Amino acid sequence: MATSNLARLVTAAYAVSLVIAVLVLRPGCVQLVVWASQEKSDLLSRIADRYELTRPSEDLRCVDIQVVRKASGEAEQALRQEVFESNEARPDVWSPAASTWIDLLEQHRIAGGGPTFVPAERSSIAKSPLVLAMPEPMATALGWPTRQISLLEIFGLAQDPQGWASRGHPEWKRFKLGKTNPLISTSGLHALIATYRMAGGGSIDDPGVRDYMKGVESSVVHYGSTVSGFLKNLADADDRDAALSYVSAIAMEEKQVWDYDDGNPEFRASGKRLVPKIPLVAVYPREGTLVADHPYVVLDAPWVGAQEQRAAARFLAHLKSDAIQEEFKATAFRGAHGETGAVIDNSPWLKGFNPDVLLPAPEPAKLVLLQASWTDYRKKARVLFVIDVSASMGDRLGSASASKLELAKQALASALKEFGPDDQVGLWTLAGKERRELLAVGPLRDQTAQLRAEIDRLTPEGTGRALYTTVSAAVASMRQRFDRDRINAVILLTDGRNDDPANTDVNGLIRSLRAQPEDERVRVFTITYGAGADVDALNSIALASLGARSDAADSSVIGRAVLEAVSNF
Repeated sequence: MATSNLARLVTAAYAVSLVIAVLVLRPGCVQLVVWASQEKSDLLSRIADRYELTRPSEDLRCVDIQVVRKASGEAEQALRQEVFESNEARPDVWSPAASTWIDLLEQHRIAGGGPTFVPAERSSIAKSPLVLAMPEPMATALGWPTRQISLLEIFGLAQDPQGWASRGHPEWKRFKLGKTNPLISTSGLHALIATYRMAGGGSIDDPGVRDYMKGVESSVVHYGSTVSGFLKNLADADDRDAALSYVSAIAMEEKQVWDYDDGNPEFRASGKRLVPKIPLVAVYPREGTLVADHPYVVLDAPWVGAQEQRAAARFLAHLKSDAIQEEFKATAFRGAHGETGAVIDNSPWLKGFNPDVLLPAPEPAKLVLLQASWTDYRKKARVLFVIDVSASMGDRLGSASASKLELAKQALASALKEFGPDDQVGLWTLAGKERRELLAVGPLRDQTAQLRAEIDRLTPEGTGRALYTTVSAAVASMRQRFDRDRINAVILLTDGRNDDPANTDVNGLIRSLRAQPEDERVRVFTITYGAGADVDALNSIALASLGARSDAADSSVIGRAVLEAVSNF
């Protein structure tokens, strides 16, 4: 979020980067809200801060710009449904990572019978091609950088039962692909389109197309809502000299490769870590790739007034000015017309390649069908939910109208819709020293009604929680019937911390999670709920298992946090 001018001056005086800012809007100013994709939101915030110091105005009113970090798919869904979180401002400008999301919004709004909100004019402020980011030794084994590597070659290797042994590296085992969820993430959506092109680009219902796409998806380690989730795991593995065991290739933007190699896996202006020991390199597929064109769209929506439209147009002109375009290029974006800067040209990991072929996205109506079909292609899941039902879950957070547990139950029931009938799901509860299996992991098609009923019956009970023992037991239970053809995982939701005197050994738990065999790894995805949750311990548990943590700092975002966790499947 953008801060007030006073806060900006204080921030500058103390040379502290924007990390967490409280929005203080100047009364009477034109408020311009910009929803921006993750990898550029911090940069746009800094540009907006400096722009406001030039005193822009509309009709003698000052202009405040609020840049909101919003995943492209999450933004598309909110605009499609016109459903916004209670504490978020509706956007005047939307800048997703790619125009494919604007096409999807337009088609979805037309199908729903409403106005599209999408004007005819779309302007790009930067570009970044989709690449396959590979640990340097693995890319070198395939001939990088002296030859362009084929996407068909990569997908073939991903499905080869011999894995890396076929390339003389049995120690790397199978080829593991990292892809984000195409319902949320641009790189995931563009990777899905590229896979479809490699499958022949025929009818989505063609058995050959479906079999090929399912084969590629079968090599996926797990999915995720953002690229940064994969990169945080990779950075943690790199710290432990285990980067080559986590993943073989991740679909992402060229710019994100540079961020990771610069020690910035979360794409933040602050909080950088040491550069990785094993860098990622960008593989530009020989067949061509798609490009994230980072459009800037002034929404044609009823809440966007004439002053906001004019302020948005002025800010766009500023973003396309020569000086600001150079700033984009200095952070490894390409310019609005695709031109590279010194950062890309001089990078040993990017090599300044221009993709020989730019793959077109399917026409919008077909794009909708392709995205929707992914739920059939994706790798299936085997997931155990562990829900904290300790007494504290009966409390309310802030002004919430219901208890934490009631809101969590609503979020869980909604999240079940994201699973398919072939997915396997089970349910445990945690309260005090007790853990209970309410429903064994099994096919959702056979137990959806029972699972919903068990969730509906959850009530707060007991005090405290044997958190570490429960996580260990849940992982052990999942490993007993590990399914190599599925993503095997535990999702833990808790509002507290371990207070079991019989087991306080979080380091022992972390060591055991890290020591899991790579081909039998059960990943733990934690959801920290409220201020009482032990964020540090739960984050360490997630990272040690190569899972991820979602945060529900208050009750208003518990639904989003649960969906973020579920997006990994």
